[in-house]
Amino acid sequence: MDNNFTIQIQMLGDFCLTVNGSSISSKAQQAKKPWNILEYLAYYHEKNVSSEELIRVIWPDGKDVNSANALKTLIFRTRKILEIFQLPTSQILIQNRGAYCWSPEVTLIVDAHQFEQLCQLSQQPGITEREKLSLLTQALKLYQGDFLPKSAWEPWVIPISSHYHELFVQSALNAIDLLAKDEKWEAIVALCRHAVQIEAYNEEFHYYLIYALYQCNLQNEALEQYRNMTDSFYNEFAITPSARITDLYKMIQNKSRGIVTDLAQIQESMQETKINPGAYLCEFPVFKDLYQLEQRAIARTGESLFLCLLTLTGEDGFLPKSSILNRAMEHLNHAVVSSLRYGDVYTRYSISQYMILLPSASYENSEIVMQRIIRKFKKLYMRKELMIHYSLRAVTPLENAGYFSSSGQSPH
Repeated sequence: MDNNFTIQIQMLGDFCLTVNGSSISSKAQQAKKPWNILEYLAYYHEKNVSSEELIRVIWPDGKDVNSANALKTLIFRTRKILEIFQLPTSQILIQNRGAYCWSPEVTLIVDAHQFEQLCQLSQQPGITEREKLSLLTQALKLYQGDFLPKSAWEPWVIPISSHYHELFVQSALNAIDLLAKDEKWEAIVALCRHAVQIEAYNEEFHYYLIYALYQCNLQNEALEQYRNMTDSFYNEFAITPSARITDLYKMIQNKSRGIVTDLAQIQESMQETKINPGAYLCEFPVFKDLYQLEQRAIARTGESLFLCLLTLTGEDGFLPKSSILNRAMEHLNHAVVSSLRYGDVYTRYSISQYMILLPSASYENSEIVMQRIIRKFKKLYMRKELMIHYSLRAVTPLENAGYFSSSGQSPH
């Protein structure tokens, strides 16, 4: 090679090499082992990598009996990947005393190393908050996804990927804190949208995204983001939102309504925009408020009120696989909504549970409703690996501490 040249290497979110505008990416490649060698040599480009070390990386179980010869073949195929740059590849990846390394004439710039360096610089003592935010912003722009996602289960990749992921989460939260001090809500929205794409189940990112949307006067988007978050948490884990984020949701609901003196306009704004047949499905915070309201009402009227809980499990009593559970819960939802009265209320309580309020109902009538739901579910969902459990509990008026409860279950 006549001149030094630089290879820009992306390892966060994808693996891509770029030289003078020409790029090659693992997206279009099928041969895994040559790319794994290229990834390893790129990440550890500042040292000579011995043949023994590469063999342990490529064949961690040590099963290849001719690994030394196989490695030479893989190095040849790895160099072939670099031919697109129209450079003498044997002079790019060179062999030196049984080890492999990059030519001294090659400069490699790796986004993962840049990312970590910027994060470390942001933590150095003596810098201003403005300088810290600038460094964090540069670092977070580089983080387009987790480290080498297509090689995520390679033994050598797992600890490195975990390290960068944790560093991203902490750096993002540090940047959010600094942006919040200056009330830069639009920047927080952009950062949190990026963060939740990478770490979808970090409630802190969702909290700040919802709050920042609210501060940008995007109340409807904030409420929609809350609903999307609760749905995803329900579908993936048996998790309900924390009190902190539920309180934020209520605050946005309350403060999003301005002063209006026209009662007809207020009444119109409260109408359902999309009227669905059957019972009313609401979010758990709303269901909780309705429960408390009904509890007050029966203290005055003396009428009965039953709380019902439906739970889906596998035959072993544990949660089934997500793919099975999600489909079954859709069918159970249809069975519930079509079995209840138009004015009845229910909610998705967890990943595998629905909760129902049955006003003006006796225990016997409530059991009939549960059995009706189960029968409809069985017609909709024909597979037999699930069990439906139900519980009924009489709601106690506020001034009465006694209660009546019962439970039952139905195999399916």
